[in-house]
Amino acid sequence: MAEQKCGFVALLGQPNAGKSTLMNACLGTKLAVVSAKPQTTRNRILGVCPVAETQLLFLDTPGIHKTSGLPKLNQKMTATAWSVLSDADVVCYLVDVVDGWSDEDDAFFMRVLANSGAPVLVVATKADKIKLEVIEGNFAALAERMSRCYALVEAQMSESTQPEKKLPAQLLTKAPLLLSAKRPEEVAKLKELLALQMPVGQWLYDADDLTDLPQQFVCGELIREQLFRQLGQELPYSAAVKVDRFENKGTLTVIQASVIVHKENHKAMVIGARGSRVKAIGQAARESLEKHLGRQVHLELFVKVQSNWIDSDNLLAEYAGLERIEE
Repeated sequence: MAEQKCGFVALLGQPNAGKSTLMNACLGTKLAVVSAKPQTTRNRILGVCPVAETQLLFLDTPGIHKTSGLPKLNQKMTATAWSVLSDADVVCYLVDVVDGWSDEDDAFFMRVLANSGAPVLVVATKADKIKLEVIEGNFAALAERMSRCYALVEAQMSESTQPEKKLPAQLLTKAPLLLSAKRPEEVAKLKELLALQMPVGQWLYDADDLTDLPQQFVCGELIREQLFRQLGQELPYSAAVKVDRFENKGTLTVIQASVIVHKENHKAMVIGARGSRVKAIGQAARESLEKHLGRQVHLELFVKVQSNWIDSDNLLAEYAGLERIEE
């Protein structure tokens, strides 16, 4: 019988690089919120994925971005993302092959190489979005930028006076791994590659576990996803959802949740004319919750204004689950 293996896979990259979509594809179910709006993911979200005798523990993270002059919400989201480097057995750095490699990717990827103790895999995502000839050109540019960044970090670290800082993190492949999360065969190959890198060890979670997050948190995220999907660019990403009541009553689950915004005009956006918008959000969220829970759901939504919660340590912990993190 093969030995059990278990390890953490950190998913890092800029907002909308496809981290949550990729993790959901690897799990075969929706756990992390997905939308076209940047910075949808706010927390470190663990997804448990068995691959034969290996248990892959994916760590989905908020998009890393420059935070100078932005609210504490942004600062803590980015700090949360960087914090997973210390836990990872493999780091996947994701880049959208459609948008290409940016100057920000240079800075972030070089930071990963300089600070990760685990091997790094660059994944070029969304390969289904553009024509093959465009992909080939973009992919070649990604590979060139990736190699150049590695050479720069290697040169910088070779001059370090600290013996442990002489080499960048190992690259698992010399070029990015081109992937579409919509193609099961490509997702399966990625999981097999990652499983080979995991250390021997007992599984940390039961075979049927999906995450370490409480059910209320996941339900709150599914409701928040519908806010973004229904409101698009109208509502700033700084809305939050707090589940106030979660109760199973026979075959019915009763959920009461508060949508938290930080301005009165945002409240009006969420509610809509005669409550039409919040009703539509609630209906779509209820359907998503019923699919997730596998049972009938009665959902009640309340919209509340909490001024400046995006800059309050206490309220960020209460509404977004973001504790104080020292960078």
